[in-house]
Amino acid sequence: LFAARSSNIAVKFRICFSQWLRRSADTEQKIRETMVKGLVSFLTNKSHETDLCQDVNESLATILTKDPSLDVRLLAIRQVCELAHNATNDAISDTAATTPSATTSNTTTPPSRTYTPDISVFSAELLLAVANRVSSKNKIERRDAITGLAQIFHKHYIRKILRHVQDGGDDCDIEVILRVLHEHCSEEQIKKYKFVVEAEEKFGWIPQKVFECVYFSDATDPELRNRIYQIVDDVLLDGGLTATSRAVGLAIILHGLKKKGKENAFKWMCALFSQRSQLQRALGLYLDARVKAKGCEAGSAEAFTADAEAMEKLEVVASLSSPLVGISSSNSDSSADMSSVLKRFHTAKDKHIFRILSTIASPTHSPSARKRAFDELPKRTKGMGAVSVAWTKALARRCSMGAFVNFESIEHCIILAQESFEANDCKVSSLFLTCVKTMIASFPALAATKESFKNLVEFLEVVRTDVTPEAKKELEEYGIVTLISDILAKSASSMPASDVGGKG
Repeated sequence: LFAARSSNIAVKFRICFSQWLRRSADTEQKIRETMVKGLVSFLTNKSHETDLCQDVNESLATILTKDPSLDVRLLAIRQVCELAHNATNDAISDTAATTPSATTSNTTTPPSRTYTPDISVFSAELLLAVANRVSSKNKIERRDAITGLAQIFHKHYIRKILRHVQDGGDDCDIEVILRVLHEHCSEEQIKKYKFVVEAEEKFGWIPQKVFECVYFSDATDPELRNRIYQIVDDVLLDGGLTATSRAVGLAIILHGLKKKGKENAFKWMCALFSQRSQLQRALGLYLDARVKAKGCEAGSAEAFTADAEAMEKLEVVASLSSPLVGISSSNSDSSADMSSVLKRFHTAKDKHIFRILSTIASPTHSPSARKRAFDELPKRTKGMGAVSVAWTKALARRCSMGAFVNFESIEHCIILAQESFEANDCKVSSLFLTCVKTMIASFPALAATKESFKNLVEFLEVVRTDVTPEAKKELEEYGIVTLISDILAKSASSMPASDVGGKG
């Protein structure tokens, strides 16, 4: 009755409503489960009752942090995250991010004929209570919590911030990009906009929580590690965004991770990409070794030696990829299962399997190459058995470059750094260059593509020779010349000597 759309009992009988809220701590688990559903239903149907919804937020947060039942907490995580993800952004106007006086509405008039709540009905404390479950001892609980939070972040934070950049396409006006970055990366500007402050408090910390999950190793929770790769690659900055939007989004997220107090998350992010880089190199070495073995005369000593070397390199690949998921720890034959999976994989007759893998063994592969690997590999490894299919899919997932960072986003970061400098904004230029430097620490080849390297060389030439004394002072303040030089040196290390020489 309290949550019914046409009912105003909660408003008229506040004492009764408060007593009802206390049932969320009832000794009976079934009653607490019913209360979770009732509380979420209240947020759905009564989102215009701001004060009452705040009480409901507090009750749900208490359930998430203190309820002794895993089933009750899981129910609360899933229902809260689903409702928050499906919520609207109606309270945030298109001018909210550009008008200092813009605020969210606190009207008590019920919305007309719509029962999807606005995201403003969810408190920062409630989402932090969901985040509290990421450190749970239960694997399902922490996986569901971080997945739900990441989806909320994408829809209600990064997508909203990037909406004007996205509308502008890959050729979005640089002034739009500069305005967005100053509003969300400048501490002085952030304080001017109520929407930005509220959004930071409610959602801005979620990428930090995502990357902190890298702490859970494959030995501890391989399924969570697989999920983190998926979240980073396909959720935080999804493929539906333009390359320009993803470059701007990357700058915003990395700027947040480098803030004081978030250093650990930044280090874990670097560790995650370092593992991917090592896996790509190991896979490339294995594929080369396999080709060499296949080129030897069948049955010869040379062939046996080359094949053994290839298998050793495949074992290195396996050590850097996901372990077999779903194998019982009590199964003493689990190591033999991995050996058999690798043997079946190595002796597969379908050459296309290895051709597909070779396309994603380099960080400069295209999004279409990644999609082709995801589509084709499960079909072509089907005959090896379900476990082998799952392992190969996980290998492709961990090896391929997702939407968060790939050659397109790095190429656009370099272009936007140049355009920002030309617009006399060295601060934003340094943000984009910092993104490039951070990512090529793991993937030097991303800045070594023909177009990116050419743009960097031209950029360096301009900032060294064609600047005014005032601009030179700002260049020194933000370390632009040093950033470009460091990027060129690192990326050149991944290029053939002839190519580097040719770039002059």
